[in-house]
Amino acid sequence: MTISRRLLGLGASAALIFAACSSGAPTTAPGTGGTATSGPTTAPGTAGPTGKAKIVACVAFDTGGLGDKGFNDLAKKGLEDAKAAGYTTFFSEAQGATDYTNNIQTLIDKGCQAIVTVGFLQSKATADAAKANPKIAFAQVDTAWNACGPDFTCGNADDTPQPANFTGLDYQVDQAAMLAGYLAAGWTKSGKVGTYGGLAFPGVTRFMDGLYAGIQYHNQQKGTTVKLLGWDGSLKDPSTSGTFVGGSGGNDTWVNPTKGEELAKTFLDQGVDIVHPVAGGTGNGSIKAMSEAGKWAIGVDTDQYLSIGPPTNKAILTSAQKAIDVSVLDFFNQANTGYLGGKDYSGTIANNGVLLSPFHDYDTQLSAELKAELADLKSALGLGTVKVCTFLGRGC
Repeated sequence: MTISRRLLGLGASAALIFAACSSGAPTTAPGTGGTATSGPTTAPGTAGPTGKAKIVACVAFDTGGLGDKGFNDLAKKGLEDAKAAGYTTFFSEAQGATDYTNNIQTLIDKGCQAIVTVGFLQSKATADAAKANPKIAFAQVDTAWNACGPDFTCGNADDTPQPANFTGLDYQVDQAAMLAGYLAAGWTKSGKVGTYGGLAFPGVTRFMDGLYAGIQYHNQQKGTTVKLLGWDGSLKDPSTSGTFVGGSGGNDTWVNPTKGEELAKTFLDQGVDIVHPVAGGTGNGSIKAMSEAGKWAIGVDTDQYLSIGPPTNKAILTSAQKAIDVSVLDFFNQANTGYLGGKDYSGTIANNGVLLSPFHDYDTQLSAELKAELADLKSALGLGTVKVCTFLGRGC
Protein backbone atom coordinates (compact mmCIF):
# COMPACT_ATOMS: atom_id res chain seq x y z
CA MET A 1 0.00 0.00 0.00
CA THR A 2 1.28 3.40 -0.94
CA ILE A 3 0.70 6.85 0.44
CA SER A 4 1.34 9.88 -1.71
CA ARG A 5 3.52 12.18 0.36
CA ARG A 6 2.30 15.61 -0.54
CA LEU A 7 2.78 18.42 1.94
CA LEU A 8 -0.05 20.70 1.39
CA GLY A 9 -5.02 23.37 6.82
CA LEU A 10 -8.44 23.86 6.95
CA GLY A 11 -10.17 27.19 7.50
CA ALA A 12 -13.57 28.41 8.60
CA SER A 13 -15.44 26.26 6.09
CA ALA A 14 -13.51 23.11 6.99
CA ALA A 15 -16.37 21.28 8.65
CA LEU A 16 -18.55 21.22 5.57
CA ILE A 17 -15.67 20.54 3.22
CA PHE A 18 -14.44 17.62 5.29
CA ALA A 19 -17.92 16.18 5.59
CA ALA A 20 -18.42 16.49 1.86
CA CYS A 21 -15.28 14.40 1.39
CA SER A 22 -16.50 11.78 3.85
CA SER A 23 -18.97 9.93 1.66
CA GLY A 24 -22.05 10.62 3.66
CA ALA A 25 -20.47 11.19 7.07
CA PRO A 26 -22.40 13.59 9.30
CA THR A 27 -21.66 17.24 8.63
CA THR A 28 -20.24 18.07 12.04
CA ALA A 29 -17.04 20.08 12.13
CA PRO A 30 -14.86 17.59 11.51
CA GLY A 31 8.72 13.89 16.66
CA THR A 32 12.29 12.16 20.70
CA GLY A 33 14.12 8.90 21.38
CA GLY A 34 11.83 6.50 23.11
CA THR A 35 8.18 7.29 23.46
CA ALA A 36 6.85 9.98 25.77
CA THR A 37 3.09 10.00 26.14
CA SER A 38 0.90 12.27 28.18
CA GLY A 39 -1.53 10.99 30.73
CA PRO A 40 -5.25 11.45 30.10
CA THR A 41 -6.07 15.11 29.73
CA THR A 42 -9.64 14.46 30.80
CA ALA A 43 -11.19 11.67 32.82
CA PRO A 44 -11.68 8.60 30.58
CA GLY A 45 -15.24 8.34 29.39
CA THR A 46 -16.04 12.03 29.70
CA ALA A 47 -19.50 12.52 28.28
CA GLY A 48 -20.11 14.71 25.26
CA PRO A 49 -22.96 17.17 24.88
CA THR A 50 -25.43 14.37 24.07
CA GLY A 51 -24.40 12.30 27.09
CA LYS A 52 -22.52 9.72 24.99
CA ALA A 53 -18.93 9.11 26.07
CA LYS A 54 -16.48 10.71 23.67
CA ILE A 55 -13.77 8.71 21.96
CA VAL A 56 -10.13 8.77 23.03
CA ALA A 57 -8.32 11.15 20.64
CA CYS A 58 -4.57 10.94 20.11
CA VAL A 59 -1.71 12.43 18.09
CA ALA A 60 1.69 10.96 17.20
CA PHE A 61 4.01 13.90 16.59
CA ASP A 62 6.86 13.87 14.10
CA THR A 63 10.56 14.52 14.62
CA GLY A 64 11.23 18.16 15.30
CA GLY A 65 8.89 17.78 18.23
CA LEU A 66 6.74 20.11 20.23
CA GLY A 67 7.99 23.66 20.28
CA ASP A 68 8.80 23.62 16.55
CA LYS A 69 6.45 26.58 16.06
CA GLY A 70 5.24 24.74 12.98
CA PHE A 71 3.21 21.70 12.05
CA ASN A 72 3.77 19.75 15.29
CA ASP A 73 2.66 22.71 17.38
CA LEU A 74 -0.34 23.26 15.10
CA ALA A 75 -1.38 19.63 15.52
CA LYS A 76 -0.89 20.00 19.29
CA LYS A 77 -3.26 22.99 19.21
CA GLY A 78 -5.85 20.73 17.56
CA LEU A 79 -5.33 18.15 20.32
CA GLU A 80 -5.66 20.84 22.99
CA ASP A 81 -8.89 22.00 21.38
CA ALA A 82 -10.12 18.41 21.53
CA LYS A 83 -9.28 18.32 25.24
CA ALA A 84 -11.23 21.53 25.76
CA ALA A 85 -14.17 19.91 23.94
CA GLY A 86 -14.19 17.03 26.42
CA TYR A 87 -12.09 14.36 24.73
CA THR A 88 -9.65 12.13 26.58
CA THR A 89 -6.32 12.65 24.82
CA PHE A 90 -2.85 11.15 24.64
CA PHE A 91 0.15 12.01 22.48
CA SER A 92 3.60 10.71 21.62
CA GLU A 93 6.74 12.39 20.31
CA ALA A 94 9.41 10.96 18.02
CA GLN A 95 13.14 11.65 18.11
CA GLY A 96 13.68 9.77 14.85
CA ALA A 97 12.08 7.52 12.26
CA THR A 98 12.74 4.42 14.34
CA ASP A 99 10.21 5.67 16.90
CA TYR A 100 7.21 5.92 14.58
CA THR A 101 5.88 2.36 14.77
CA ASN A 102 6.39 2.03 18.53
CA ASN A 103 4.84 5.44 19.20
CA ILE A 104 1.67 4.55 17.28
CA GLN A 105 1.45 1.19 19.02
CA THR A 106 1.81 2.88 22.41
CA LEU A 107 -1.18 5.07 21.59
CA ILE A 108 -3.16 2.03 20.49
CA ASP A 109 -2.29 0.36 23.79
CA LYS A 110 -3.59 3.46 25.60
CA GLY A 111 -7.00 2.80 24.09
CA CYS A 112 -6.93 5.52 21.43
CA GLN A 113 -9.88 5.27 19.05
CA ALA A 114 -8.81 8.03 16.63
CA ILE A 115 -5.12 8.64 15.93
CA VAL A 116 -3.60 11.46 13.89
CA THR A 117 0.01 11.02 12.82
CA VAL A 118 1.92 14.14 11.86
CA GLY A 119 4.14 14.36 8.81
CA PHE A 120 4.67 12.41 5.61
CA LEU A 121 7.65 10.55 7.08
CA GLN A 122 5.20 8.44 9.13
CA SER A 123 3.46 7.10 6.01
CA LYS A 124 4.51 3.45 6.21
CA ALA A 125 4.06 3.20 9.97
CA THR A 126 0.59 4.75 9.70
CA ALA A 127 -0.48 2.55 6.77
CA ASP A 128 0.67 -0.59 8.58
CA ALA A 129 -1.13 0.41 11.77
CA ALA A 130 -4.34 1.20 9.90
CA LYS A 131 -4.28 -2.21 8.22
CA ALA A 132 -3.66 -4.01 11.52
CA ASN A 133 -6.33 -2.04 13.44
CA PRO A 134 -9.39 -1.67 11.18
CA LYS A 135 -11.64 -0.41 14.01
CA ILE A 136 -9.40 2.57 14.82
CA ALA A 137 -9.75 5.76 12.76
CA PHE A 138 -6.39 6.97 11.46
CA ALA A 139 -5.55 10.28 9.82
CA GLN A 140 -2.22 11.64 8.68
CA VAL A 141 -1.19 15.27 8.36
CA ASP A 142 0.55 16.21 5.10
CA THR A 143 -0.44 13.04 3.28
CA ALA A 144 -2.98 11.76 0.77
CA TRP A 145 -3.55 8.12 -0.13
CA ASN A 146 -2.37 7.09 -3.57
CA ALA A 147 -4.99 4.58 -4.68
CA CYS A 148 -3.23 4.08 -8.00
CA GLY A 149 -0.26 2.31 -6.44
CA PRO A 150 3.50 2.81 -6.68
CA ASP A 151 3.38 3.52 -10.41
CA PHE A 152 0.71 6.24 -9.96
CA THR A 153 -1.28 4.62 -12.81
CA CYS A 154 -4.83 3.64 -11.99
CA GLY A 155 -6.45 0.46 -13.29
CA ASN A 156 -3.58 -2.01 -13.11
CA ALA A 157 -2.43 -4.71 -10.71
CA ASP A 158 -0.62 -2.53 -8.19
CA ASP A 159 -3.64 -0.34 -7.37
CA THR A 160 -4.01 -0.02 -3.59
CA PRO A 161 -7.53 0.96 -2.50
CA GLN A 162 -7.64 3.38 0.39
CA PRO A 163 -8.31 1.68 3.73
CA ALA A 164 -11.78 2.33 5.11
CA ASN A 165 -10.17 3.64 8.31
CA PHE A 166 -7.65 6.08 6.84
CA THR A 167 -8.08 9.82 6.10
CA GLY A 168 -5.31 11.81 4.47
CA LEU A 169 -5.13 15.46 5.53
CA ASP A 170 -3.53 16.99 2.45
CA TYR A 171 -2.78 20.70 2.03
CA GLN A 172 -2.12 22.37 -1.31
CA VAL A 173 0.20 24.85 0.28
CA ASP A 174 1.89 25.59 -3.03
CA GLN A 175 -1.10 27.85 -3.69
CA ALA A 176 -0.42 29.87 -0.54
CA ALA A 177 3.29 29.87 -1.35
CA MET A 178 2.55 31.23 -4.82
CA LEU A 179 0.86 34.20 -3.20
CA ALA A 180 3.91 34.58 -0.95
CA GLY A 181 6.18 34.45 -3.99
CA TYR A 182 4.21 37.16 -5.74
CA LEU A 183 4.40 39.30 -2.61
CA ALA A 184 8.14 38.70 -2.31
CA ALA A 185 8.70 39.69 -5.93
CA GLY A 186 6.71 42.87 -5.38
CA TRP A 187 8.57 43.73 -2.16
CA THR A 188 12.21 42.78 -2.74
CA LYS A 189 14.61 45.69 -3.08
CA SER A 190 17.51 43.63 -4.42
CA GLY A 191 15.57 41.56 -6.94
CA LYS A 192 16.76 38.35 -5.26
CA VAL A 193 14.76 35.96 -3.07
CA GLY A 194 16.10 32.78 -1.45
CA THR A 195 14.59 29.50 -0.28
CA TYR A 196 15.75 26.16 1.04
CA GLY A 197 14.20 23.00 2.43
CA GLY A 198 15.00 20.48 5.12
CA LEU A 199 15.02 17.45 2.84
CA ALA A 200 13.95 16.97 -0.78
CA PHE A 201 10.52 15.55 -0.01
CA PRO A 202 7.50 16.64 -2.08
CA GLY A 203 5.92 17.98 1.09
CA VAL A 204 8.82 20.40 1.45
CA THR A 205 9.38 21.23 -2.19
CA ARG A 206 5.71 22.11 -2.69
CA PHE A 207 6.37 25.36 -0.79
CA MET A 208 9.39 26.01 -2.96
CA ASP A 209 7.43 25.30 -6.15
CA GLY A 210 4.78 27.77 -5.11
CA LEU A 211 7.32 30.46 -4.26
CA TYR A 212 8.97 29.98 -7.64
CA ALA A 213 5.63 30.13 -9.46
CA GLY A 214 4.62 33.33 -7.68
CA ILE A 215 7.86 35.05 -8.61
CA GLN A 216 7.57 33.92 -12.23
CA TYR A 217 3.97 35.10 -12.40
CA HIS A 218 5.00 38.51 -11.06
CA ASN A 219 7.80 38.72 -13.60
CA GLN A 220 5.33 37.80 -16.34
CA GLN A 221 2.66 40.25 -15.26
CA LYS A 222 4.84 43.19 -14.24
CA GLY A 223 7.89 42.85 -16.48
CA THR A 224 10.26 42.35 -13.54
CA THR A 225 13.32 40.08 -13.42
CA VAL A 226 13.25 38.88 -9.82
CA LYS A 227 15.41 35.78 -9.27
CA LEU A 228 14.91 32.87 -6.85
CA LEU A 229 18.04 31.31 -5.37
CA GLY A 230 17.94 27.84 -3.85
CA TRP A 231 15.29 26.38 -6.16
CA ASP A 232 14.88 26.34 -9.91
CA GLY A 233 11.32 25.32 -10.69
CA SER A 234 12.01 25.42 -14.43
CA LEU A 235 13.83 22.09 -14.14
CA LYS A 236 11.98 18.80 -14.37
CA ASP A 237 13.69 17.69 -11.15
CA PRO A 238 14.97 20.77 -9.32
CA SER A 239 15.54 18.73 -6.14
CA THR A 240 18.90 17.64 -7.56
CA SER A 241 20.18 21.22 -7.51
CA GLY A 242 18.05 22.83 -4.81
CA THR A 243 19.38 23.97 -1.45
CA PHE A 244 18.61 21.62 1.47
CA VAL A 245 19.72 21.24 5.07
CA GLY A 246 20.27 17.51 4.61
CA GLY A 247 21.12 15.32 7.57
CA SER A 248 19.44 12.26 9.00
CA GLY A 249 15.90 13.60 8.93
CA GLY A 250 15.93 14.01 12.70
CA ASN A 251 16.73 17.04 14.81
CA ASP A 252 19.91 17.72 12.83
CA THR A 253 17.63 18.45 9.87
CA TRP A 254 14.58 20.04 11.44
CA VAL A 255 15.81 21.55 14.73
CA ASN A 256 19.14 23.10 13.74
CA PRO A 257 18.81 26.91 13.97
CA THR A 258 22.57 27.34 13.78
CA LYS A 259 22.51 25.77 10.32
CA GLY A 260 19.55 27.99 9.48
CA GLU A 261 21.56 31.08 10.37
CA GLU A 262 24.45 29.87 8.21
CA LEU A 263 22.18 29.32 5.22
CA ALA A 264 20.58 32.75 5.63
CA LYS A 265 23.99 34.42 5.78
CA THR A 266 25.02 32.61 2.60
CA PHE A 267 21.93 33.98 0.88
CA LEU A 268 22.60 37.46 2.25
CA ASP A 269 26.13 37.31 0.85
CA GLN A 270 24.56 36.63 -2.57
CA GLY A 271 22.36 39.72 -2.35
CA VAL A 272 19.15 38.04 -1.23
CA ASP A 273 16.92 40.22 0.95
CA ILE A 274 13.98 37.81 1.51
CA VAL A 275 14.33 34.15 2.59
CA HIS A 276 11.61 31.47 2.75
CA PRO A 277 12.96 28.56 4.84
CA VAL A 278 11.00 25.28 4.73
CA ALA A 279 12.83 23.38 7.44
CA GLY A 280 10.93 23.46 10.73
CA GLY A 281 12.89 24.85 13.67
CA THR A 282 16.01 25.15 11.51
CA GLY A 283 14.25 27.91 9.62
CA ASN A 284 13.85 29.90 12.82
CA GLY A 285 17.59 30.48 12.74
CA SER A 286 17.26 31.94 9.24
CA ILE A 287 14.47 34.25 10.36
CA LYS A 288 16.67 35.45 13.23
CA ALA A 289 19.57 36.14 10.86
CA MET A 290 17.35 38.05 8.44
CA SER A 291 15.92 40.09 11.31
CA GLU A 292 19.38 41.00 12.57
CA ALA A 293 20.37 42.02 9.02
CA GLY A 294 17.33 44.27 8.69
CA LYS A 295 15.92 42.09 5.93
CA TRP A 296 12.85 39.90 5.58
CA ALA A 297 11.56 36.35 5.74
CA ILE A 298 8.44 34.39 4.80
CA GLY A 299 7.18 31.93 7.39
CA VAL A 300 6.01 28.37 6.86
CA ASP A 301 3.07 26.22 8.06
CA THR A 302 1.77 28.64 10.70
CA ASP A 303 1.67 32.43 11.07
CA GLN A 304 5.24 32.66 12.31
CA TYR A 305 4.90 36.34 13.14
CA LEU A 306 2.68 35.18 16.00
CA SER A 307 4.45 31.93 16.87
CA ILE A 308 7.99 33.33 17.00
CA GLY A 309 7.18 36.65 18.64
CA PRO A 310 9.38 39.72 19.08
CA PRO A 311 11.96 40.82 18.32
CA THR A 312 12.75 38.24 15.63
CA ASN A 313 9.29 38.39 14.07
CA LYS A 314 9.96 41.88 12.77
CA ALA A 315 11.47 40.13 9.74
CA ILE A 316 8.25 38.27 8.85
CA LEU A 317 6.47 39.72 5.82
CA THR A 318 3.85 36.96 5.82
CA SER A 319 3.65 33.15 6.07
CA ALA A 320 2.41 30.40 3.76
CA GLN A 321 0.00 28.84 6.21
CA LYS A 322 -1.91 25.60 6.82
CA ALA A 323 -4.66 25.47 9.47
CA ILE A 324 -3.63 22.02 10.67
CA ASP A 325 -5.13 22.58 14.11
CA VAL A 326 -8.61 22.89 12.67
CA SER A 327 -8.26 19.79 10.51
CA VAL A 328 -7.10 17.71 13.48
CA LEU A 329 -10.05 18.74 15.63
CA ASP A 330 -12.45 18.27 12.74
CA PHE A 331 -11.19 14.72 12.21
CA PHE A 332 -11.74 13.88 15.87
CA ASN A 333 -15.25 15.31 15.73
CA GLN A 334 -15.97 13.19 12.66
CA ALA A 335 -14.54 10.08 14.29
CA ASN A 336 -16.70 10.75 17.35
CA THR A 337 -19.78 10.28 15.15
CA GLY A 338 -18.56 6.85 14.02
CA TYR A 339 -16.64 7.93 10.91
CA LEU A 340 -13.54 5.80 10.34
CA GLY A 341 -12.16 7.14 7.06
CA GLY A 342 -11.93 6.10 3.44
CA LYS A 343 -11.61 9.57 1.91
CA ASP A 344 -8.97 12.29 1.90
CA TYR A 345 -9.33 15.96 2.70
CA SER A 346 -7.53 18.52 0.55
CA GLY A 347 -7.03 22.00 1.94
CA THR A 348 -6.94 24.64 -0.80
CA ILE A 349 -7.14 28.37 -1.29
CA ALA A 350 -10.75 27.90 -2.39
CA ASN A 351 -11.87 26.28 0.89
CA ASN A 352 -9.55 28.34 3.10
CA GLY A 353 -7.51 25.21 3.82
CA VAL A 354 -4.32 27.12 3.01
CA LEU A 355 -3.83 30.85 3.21
CA LEU A 356 -1.46 33.76 3.21
CA SER A 357 -1.04 35.09 6.73
CA PRO A 358 -1.64 38.76 7.59
CA PHE A 359 1.11 41.27 6.79
CA HIS A 360 1.26 42.55 10.39
CA ASP A 361 3.96 45.25 10.70
CA TYR A 362 4.10 45.67 6.92
CA ASP A 363 0.40 46.01 6.22
CA THR A 364 0.47 49.80 5.94
CA GLN A 365 3.67 49.68 3.89
CA LEU A 366 2.27 47.48 1.13
CA SER A 367 0.76 49.44 -1.72
CA ALA A 368 -2.94 49.23 -2.45
CA GLU A 369 -1.96 48.08 -5.93
CA LEU A 370 0.06 45.11 -4.67
CA LYS A 371 -2.70 44.11 -2.25
CA ALA A 372 -5.24 44.22 -5.07
CA GLU A 373 -3.00 42.09 -7.28
CA LEU A 374 -2.66 39.52 -4.49
CA ALA A 375 -6.43 39.44 -4.08
CA ASP A 376 -6.84 38.89 -7.81
CA LEU A 377 -4.26 36.08 -7.79
CA LYS A 378 -5.96 34.44 -4.81
CA SER A 379 -9.26 34.51 -6.69
CA ALA A 380 -7.66 33.09 -9.83
CA LEU A 381 -6.03 30.27 -7.88
CA GLY A 382 -9.35 29.46 -6.26
CA LEU A 383 -11.12 29.37 -9.62
CA GLY A 384 -8.31 27.42 -11.25
CA THR A 385 -7.68 30.02 -13.94
CA VAL A 386 -4.11 30.31 -12.63
CA LYS A 387 -2.28 27.13 -11.60
CA VAL A 388 1.08 26.69 -9.91
CA CYS A 389 2.06 23.81 -12.18
CA THR A 390 1.82 26.02 -15.28
CA PHE A 391 5.04 27.72 -14.21
CA LEU A 392 6.99 24.56 -13.40
CA GLY A 393 9.35 22.70 -15.69
CA ARG A 394 7.58 19.39 -15.16
CA GLY A 395 4.25 20.93 -16.20
CA CYS A 396 0.76 20.03 -15.03
